[in-house]
Amino acid sequence: MPSFSSTLYDCATECALRRQNRRCKESFGSYACNYCKLNVNRYIDADPNQVDLFMMQAETRAGAVRSVDGQHRILFLILIFFCLYAIWSSHKSGKENQARWNDVPRNEVLSSMDKATVQKVEVTLIKVAKDLRNKVDVNGDGLVNCIDAAVLFYKYYPDKSDICIVVNRNAETGMHHLFNAVPYKGGWGCVEPQASLSNKESFWMKAVWGKEYDPKYNIVVTTDYLKYVK
Repeated sequence: MPSFSSTLYDCATECALRRQNRRCKESFGSYACNYCKLNVNRYIDADPNQVDLFMMQAETRAGAVRSVDGQHRILFLILIFFCLYAIWSSHKSGKENQARWNDVPRNEVLSSMDKATVQKVEVTLIKVAKDLRNKVDVNGDGLVNCIDAAVLFYKYYPDKSDICIVVNRNAETGMHHLFNAVPYKGGWGCVEPQASLSNKESFWMKAVWGKEYDPKYNIVVTTDYLKYVK
């Protein structure tokens, strides 16, 4: 339980704070103070000089409290700013990520650069299919799956600056799949690295997986798998 002296000091500090914050426009000791519950004179019988000294100490304390409160207020505003910025960045990043992958390849006339990309993809897929048939397990987990296919595709693709490994996790469709992406038609073309093992006419992710594949869930994870490229 607070002592009488500490409670009195808190009362005097609150009195000083209200006057410093202009919530109270009266001077201490004025006529209005006689009816104020924060007037320490109501609770003690002391020499006026001692009361003045006591209030000076309370005003010093009140100034320190205001300073700390001001710092807290600034820190709070900074925190709010960064939270809003993080939300904005996340929203912006989500839009950019979606735009990055929404150039789904179609059967259109290709530029010479895109034709060259398609040829490199086709040659790489043949090499990947050979290793997958031979049960090459790149990460030693005892399985031969999309991880091995994506890493092998990265390994054999001739231009390492023009390829990445991508993961797509979509709880709505149950997809959790690793694959590759290469520059294509001004955006990114997403390749199913196991395409040569199936009877699909196309190796593009959208053609292979249809509605199960939603490019807005694509995340580049190349650096997470480089350790398996040997």
